[in-house]
Amino acid sequence: MKEKVTYAVVDIETTGGNAATGDRMIQFGCALIEEGKIVQQYAIDINPLVSIPKQIEHLTGISNQTVANAPYFEDVAPMIYNLLEGCIFVAHNIQFDYKFLSEELVRCGLPPLNSIGMDTVELAQILLPTEPSFRLNDLATRFGFLHDNPHQADSDAYVTAELFLLLKQKLKKLPLVTVEKLVELAEHCTMQTNLFFKETLSDMLTMRQLLSDDLLVKEGLAIRKKTVTYEQRTHRETEHYPVGIEAKEQLFQKKLTTRKLQIQMMDEVYRYFSEKDSEHFVIEAATGIGKTLGYLIPLAYVATPQEPVIISTYTTLLQKQLLEKDSIQLNTILPFAVQAAILKSKHHYIHLAKFQEVLKDPIEHQMDAILKMRTLTWLTETVTGDLDELNLTNYLQPFWNKIRHRGWMDNAQEDLFYEQDFYLHAQEKVKQASIIITNHAFICHDLQREEPVLPNVQKIIIDEAHHLADVATTASSEVFSYYRNQQLMKLIGKRADDKSFLSRLSALAEKSNSIQLTQINMIEMSVVAFEEELAAFFDKLISYCRSELPERQQMSDQLDVQFSKTENWTLDLKKKTKILLALMEDIVFLGYEITRQALIHREQFTHRERHLIDDFFELIGTVESQKGIFQKIFRESEQNEVTWFSFKQKSPKNSFVIKRSRIDSSEFLRTKLAEQTTSILYTGATLELNGDFSYFEKQLGEKKLRKMVIPSPYDYQKQARLWIPKELKPLKQLTKKQYAEMIVEHLETVIQHSNENMMVLFNANETLQDVFSLLQQHPAFTGRELLAQGLSGSRDRILKRFFHSTGGILLGADSFWEGVDLPGKSLRIIVVTRLPFESPDRPFTKAKYKWLESQQLSPFKMDTLPKATVRLKQGLGRLVRSEKDKGVMIVLDDRLIKTNYGQQMLASLPHDLVKEVVAKEELQRNLSLFLEED
Repeated sequence: MKEKVTYAVVDIETTGGNAATGDRMIQFGCALIEEGKIVQQYAIDINPLVSIPKQIEHLTGISNQTVANAPYFEDVAPMIYNLLEGCIFVAHNIQFDYKFLSEELVRCGLPPLNSIGMDTVELAQILLPTEPSFRLNDLATRFGFLHDNPHQADSDAYVTAELFLLLKQKLKKLPLVTVEKLVELAEHCTMQTNLFFKETLSDMLTMRQLLSDDLLVKEGLAIRKKTVTYEQRTHRETEHYPVGIEAKEQLFQKKLTTRKLQIQMMDEVYRYFSEKDSEHFVIEAATGIGKTLGYLIPLAYVATPQEPVIISTYTTLLQKQLLEKDSIQLNTILPFAVQAAILKSKHHYIHLAKFQEVLKDPIEHQMDAILKMRTLTWLTETVTGDLDELNLTNYLQPFWNKIRHRGWMDNAQEDLFYEQDFYLHAQEKVKQASIIITNHAFICHDLQREEPVLPNVQKIIIDEAHHLADVATTASSEVFSYYRNQQLMKLIGKRADDKSFLSRLSALAEKSNSIQLTQINMIEMSVVAFEEELAAFFDKLISYCRSELPERQQMSDQLDVQFSKTENWTLDLKKKTKILLALMEDIVFLGYEITRQALIHREQFTHRERHLIDDFFELIGTVESQKGIFQKIFRESEQNEVTWFSFKQKSPKNSFVIKRSRIDSSEFLRTKLAEQTTSILYTGATLELNGDFSYFEKQLGEKKLRKMVIPSPYDYQKQARLWIPKELKPLKQLTKKQYAEMIVEHLETVIQHSNENMMVLFNANETLQDVFSLLQQHPAFTGRELLAQGLSGSRDRILKRFFHSTGGILLGADSFWEGVDLPGKSLRIIVVTRLPFESPDRPFTKAKYKWLESQQLSPFKMDTLPKATVRLKQGLGRLVRSEKDKGVMIVLDDRLIKTNYGQQMLASLPHDLVKEVVAKEELQRNLSLFLEED
């Protein structure tokens, strides 16, 4: 009979993170689990004999008053020790709770903890691979656990126990072959978390459950089966677009509310694509009209797998939303099914054959094991193999690069997982789809390829179209950096380094005479010489940059220098560029020669060895690409191009990048997209300025667009206010420190009479960081959740935390000006710290202005002002997202009312929006009055 196991699921709250420096426990919570059930709970407050910091009080709700009459830890330590003895210790981030508690027990004269320990953070990362966050509160929300008091030990311990049981059930449902592999890898998990997997495997071996019908096992990997759905053409051909209101109401039934403005858009889109108008069409559709379904519903009646429509949107996140939310809603409305598919480049997908080989590699560190385990679980769930499903904040771990899909050098059908290949499956879905969803970056890169990936489609919708020109410019950018090229050389490596490509290729050369050791030796010598020359070249480049900059600019941490061959560009630098190019040429030639020889005798090698050759070929291709960039960089720039150097003072060489970019993409978009496509519909919420589309047209190289503006359904007079504080000082008179303090002063004014969530928008990350630092130290903001872009996690995590906050303050720049959907009371105040003009000191901006001036155009009128106006409109668009929303935008820049261009910007905002200059007292009084009105 199996011995009964008791799990003690523990959570503690403390005054800080380090018991050794005097931090103490203020609460202990524990839930006991036996035989798959929570059988008992323990919770106790503890008097720490030190003051509880304000931020801890805010986080936990535990104050000095709460614990004033509570026992000291010395009094309860024996009870806690006895409770945990003989139990398996479980915690969410065990390394904190276990270590802190053990040190406290020792301080009280008791033995240190000696329990088996398991970590639910690690288990959740492995068994819930697609979760965007592993914070306990987020997981509780996701799985519907009642969590009344987050960051209180009793509530946290109980929720962690519920999570532990859920993870136990999840593991039991995995196929046996997957669990066996997890057990092998779990030896590298934190503490004794591996026993969690071993115990479950032992239970599964006695039960011998059958493999689920929706899974298959191939070469030792359990994978979810996938199918391609084909549209039923015969049924669909009898359906006609619902022309009148009655026909639409009959189609919508109760699945979609009939909205006049949305119907107006639907009819225009259907008419445009049905008539095959030779003009391209732009529709500005204000937020709230239902733009996406406004074009998806009519598309369903004109798109077919033979003549599909491409929809391009700004981000992969919006792309995902179109497929997983909007197209699913579309199919619930229609009397027939329309297939939609996402088109992404191959590196977004996992290559199963490579993953299988990587599984055999020895574990180098704990994260390596966790990522392999997470991927094994994910393969039993995913039908796309799209790595974006894993919701990682970055994919910088070498593991991801090893398993990404790169295609095949020769015969794809030799791949052991050819029939299960995710990239081929995605391509097949695209072939059968009527609607192909992609993003602007993919389209712009594809327009530059010699062999495009996109099918030759003559109907395209560009959603969020105001981004297309900037994305096209970014897509044209080329970067050559010291660090990147050093890393490439390190990967090629030296024969003496066992992990390098040259070492592993040398082993193949000894096995097969198809690879010549002499060529490996030659490439090694070229790599060594290149590394030395590269270091010397960048040292000289840094000196050159400093000689080009005025002294005042050399004080900045980030230095940017536009490249032009001045007298400081010496003969020595010119020679070094030629030497580097020659060495890269040698490396590329020899690398391709090695892979060519290996390919001739490919049958001599195992699948693992073939993958090594494929990866080496890919690596040499990257070096060749870098060689091409380097070659282009140091020739004379064309009129519509700019090259600049950028580096940080703290680590000049490692941070040094050379960038080359197209300045204006209008000609590129005109010749590559507009003139090659019969029907293009551009749409978005902020495309015109005061009813004029000329700025938008000029950016895209379009001349005779058919135009339509669909107004906002919102009543801005009742729902929104724009206020400019009366006491503002001119920004030019303020130092950097005074400017940050001024922002904090106005934020304090706002929070004194409001507990609403507030988003503060910045133009520069440096100012954002200065303000964030001041807010953290300011007593008035104690107890508020402070979140900052780049400092508080990923964008999605920040927004999720902000959405669930009360009185939260979010500091954002760049992407937070738009694409943030926080309806209702989750966002009711936006503070704009200064008008959103881009910095004129950036080399790219300088070059763009110079290019505009060369065409007798005013950079400010033609570019700076329109771009800032669009961004201000986007910022306002974050406030009102439904008919019930109310919100206030506060602008801390008096140029909006004191300059002619400020008046132009105001004129572009909704005409019924109330715009007022308000005194401090008036702002405080009116803010609560306006937001509390029904």
